[in-house]
Amino acid sequence: MRVFLTGASGYVGRHVAIELLSRGHNVVGLARRHSERTKYSSIVEWCIADLAEFNKYQAVLEDCDCVIHCAMDYSDAGSENVELDERFIEHLSGSSQHVIYTGNLFSTRRDATSRFLETQELDPINWRFKNENLVLRSFKNRAVIRLGFVYGGTGGYLWDILSAGTVFGMIPDEIPSVLWPMIHIRDAASLYGTVAESRATGVFHAYDGLLNRASEIIESVKSVYKDSGILDSDPHDYVDGLLRNSIQTTNERSTSIGWYPRFSNFNDQASQSFRESSVD
Repeated sequence: MRVFLTGASGYVGRHVAIELLSRGHNVVGLARRHSERTKYSSIVEWCIADLAEFNKYQAVLEDCDCVIHCAMDYSDAGSENVELDERFIEHLSGSSQHVIYTGNLFSTRRDATSRFLETQELDPINWRFKNENLVLRSFKNRAVIRLGFVYGGTGGYLWDILSAGTVFGMIPDEIPSVLWPMIHIRDAASLYGTVAESRATGVFHAYDGLLNRASEIIESVKSVYKDSGILDSDPHDYVDGLLRNSIQTTNERSTSIGWYPRFSNFNDQASQSFRESSVD
């Protein structure tokens, strides 16, 4: 299979490319420019262009069997470029290829008593859900993979968000009783590979299946920092938004196509995850 992968030099995209290559598929990776990140595999066929420059990659995209959209474009102000994401989806609307779109389990507020199902199309409270619905309605062969809180492997953002300056500034008794769906990056990448190979359609949650309380995750992160002698760093305010979301979800549709998470507990993986995060 020949796969066109946007965001192929990013955290999620890089691991998805490695997973696809390990399964024997050919990967065409879209990246804005050559960098240290594009050197992780000479086997990837790199297409250097911005996501908006359709004419630069249209021919090679049409020669692919599957399109996996992992790119997240950012403006100079740091806000995600909603319009560009939507334009890319609309550009693909006439395609007969299998299209896999990357969503996010943290894109809406839900209380802990309601299960966040893989089968539902959501009201466009958040722009990502609006674009999810656009994908689900625009293509015959389409899938959405909603990512949980991704950790593990090289790179990532968990240790930036849950920095020492952030977690040590928290008062344990004041941490809201919320649930965070966690997923190891290698398991997330494996789900992309499984969905692509089976040409599965619909919504799939990249989630390890455990009820992870944010307070437990934060305590595990604190322990790692204490063991590493890291007691302070810049705080990150993004965690405030995560603490307003309590997400009780399911991965039943994901496991129904033959995918199973191998890394089943962040608390057991925290130290290894921290060591991996800074490896080039």
